[in-house]
Amino acid sequence: MSAILLSDVHLTDSTGEKAQTMLRFFRQTASQFQRIYILGDFFDVWPGTNAHLIEKFSPFLDLFSALVRNGHELTYVEGNHDFRLGKHFSENLGVRVIKNELAETWAGRRVYLVHGDLGNPAEKAYPLLRSFLRNEWLHWAIAPIPPRTLYSVANAVSSSSRRFQKSVPPDEEKIREIYRATAKQLFELGNDVVIMGHTHIPDQLHCEVEGRACSYYNLGDWVRSFTYLEFNGSEFYTKKYSVQG
Repeated sequence: MSAILLSDVHLTDSTGEKAQTMLRFFRQTASQFQRIYILGDFFDVWPGTNAHLIEKFSPFLDLFSALVRNGHELTYVEGNHDFRLGKHFSENLGVRVIKNELAETWAGRRVYLVHGDLGNPAEKAYPLLRSFLRNEWLHWAIAPIPPRTLYSVANAVSSSSRRFQKSVPPDEEKIREIYRATAKQLFELGNDVVIMGHTHIPDQLHCEVEGRACSYYNLGDWVRSFTYLEFNGSEFYTKKYSVQG
């Protein structure tokens, strides 16, 4: 079994330079692997599938469908920017949608996959916000809002949040320490490999837990690092994609 994993692309359109890079990556690189895993935030704003988003990102949705038809297994673990993918992804496109986390066995090792937005236990309020944004009643209440208007509002909120984050540079070493500690807790629960995204910081850690060789990988992003992970059936390799055509 071979697999390729990526996260945090944060696509805002289907025509720009990044979009063309991603289409090329899927057609030339990802398509060489049996299983393809997207661990959240592939789209910068996707607050529930609607007609506007389906039209706006149709080149990617058509590509996902084509990959599935050609025999690839495509798994999409929802992130904090893209959630409530719904039946359009699972039934119309054939994509396996995971709302939270996923554990599988690869080559005899238990592999735990998750976006990672719950990976920092110090963010006490975030789980409540996450639950609120996914609440059925909220989405029932906003259903009358035209999809294009809803996307514009969500995009404005995302852009504002990004500007704030840029004004306060993250302490990357501290973030690495937090997520490595979270990975170690997951090792103690019996997982041999932990794979996350969300931080936008590529990372890996290898250690021994109760006699087991354990590994943690953070996929990085396609905003600055353009990194992803490959599994050849026995080993994992972090790769960096050339954004040049």
